[in-house]
Amino acid sequence: MPRSDYSWIYPSQTEGDGNDKAITAYRRLYHGIRAAILDGRLHPGERLPASRDLASSLGISRNTVVTSFDLLTSEGYLETRVGAGSFVATALPDRDMQTDTKSGLAKQKAENQRPLHLSQSAMRMLAYQRRFPRFRVARPFNPATPDLDGFPFDLWARLLRRAWRAPSIDLTIPDDPMGMPLLRDEIAKWLRQSRGVNCQADQVMVVSGAQQALDLIARALVDPGDIIATEDPGYEGIRGVLASSGAVLHPVAVDEEGLCVDGLGKTSSPSRIVVTTPSRNYPLGTTLSLSRRLALLQWARANDAWIVEDDYDSDYRYDGPPLSSLQGLDTDNRVIYVGTFSRVLFPGIRLGYLVLPPALIPAFRGMRGFADGVPAPTAQAALGAFFAEGHFGSHVRKMRLRYGERRAHLKSLIADTASGLLETMPSDGGLHLCARLVAGHDDIAVQERMVKAGLDCRALSSYYHDKSSKNRGNLPQGLVLGFAGWEKNQLSESFGELIEILKRRS
Repeated sequence: MPRSDYSWIYPSQTEGDGNDKAITAYRRLYHGIRAAILDGRLHPGERLPASRDLASSLGISRNTVVTSFDLLTSEGYLETRVGAGSFVATALPDRDMQTDTKSGLAKQKAENQRPLHLSQSAMRMLAYQRRFPRFRVARPFNPATPDLDGFPFDLWARLLRRAWRAPSIDLTIPDDPMGMPLLRDEIAKWLRQSRGVNCQADQVMVVSGAQQALDLIARALVDPGDIIATEDPGYEGIRGVLASSGAVLHPVAVDEEGLCVDGLGKTSSPSRIVVTTPSRNYPLGTTLSLSRRLALLQWARANDAWIVEDDYDSDYRYDGPPLSSLQGLDTDNRVIYVGTFSRVLFPGIRLGYLVLPPALIPAFRGMRGFADGVPAPTAQAALGAFFAEGHFGSHVRKMRLRYGERRAHLKSLIADTASGLLETMPSDGGLHLCARLVAGHDDIAVQERMVKAGLDCRALSSYYHDKSSKNRGNLPQGLVLGFAGWEKNQLSESFGELIEILKRRS
């Protein structure tokens, strides 16, 4: 018996394609019929009403129905028979069709629950995924949040518009995987002047951030089973990227002089790569001493190893000018220098850079072509102009003063109101302070209580390589407190909440 009501194959605008309320009528009908065929409400060989009759019953134009039928026929869901009309295609296999909506949904649910087989690379990476809380809006004391109110977004918008007003061939058809020439030249000049990096523009590769830089380094230089030395404590994101390559991660302790170079010898074979933050360890804030810098370079030379210098926020040093880079001391082209603009400018810019030893440039250039080509050419053009016109240097100098004042304010809050609870650890820069818990607190428990209070806290122990329950009692307990993104009064108010949490201890 033929059906008389087909209103169910024309979904309302709130159904079908998510939140797209402006979906065209023929597309709505197309999706409705296709869904009915796939879940078994329309059976193979079933005849559909004539286009004129269906249009009349649904209250739509006949052209809408014809267009939908034509699209469904071209994709194989319908077939036409001369003089007979349109039918559900008989070529659709019966065993894959469901006889009713409930059974179709049950099959879909079962398929969603089947075991998922991920690659070994993915499993190794996911083992290191960060488990910090996520707030939709940055809250005190997130250590990675700069002062977004201090960035000249109006100027940035003008630079973006200017780039498109008369776009160059480099912008419209970018073909150099190293990045746009203007930006690379400006980065090289800035690094030579401010960080003592020994480089030219042709050694600079623009990337979408430090994480991509590390991924490219691992792909180029690491084989499964190779040993990579990382700082302990250190940034979890570094470990995740490197572990995906199949490398064996070797945590090396950090003390008041930075990376303990003697720890590099405690492996069965030399590390292939050492990843270090000589200007400022994350999260402790300690700086690698000159004697250890020289020892590290000597070790790399003797063991044919690479050093990755992650210089994530060295522009913000408050006790003197920025330190010279480890790369600037390297006379053997062993150091790969990595930097990012996410903390210096704003996180959403998604731009960073590599400074490559000359011997690595051809390999990295070739590999980059298979990754993502060229990152965000419009943003590169704007950032190149931001540098060339002096805005970058001005912004860094302005924010260095602002952040220095906020850092001093937070240090005074700790010294004046948190006696017996927190003890600031030595550090000369950055966007955060690391403070030891001195009253026997569990920093993970403190972090959880702060999150419930709406504060974005980081537990110091979570940055260590071995966080197993059996090792928990051996880990330093402390808090990583960002200060850069908030005015002094906000810091004072939020710190008062932190003190109350520490005093409650429950």
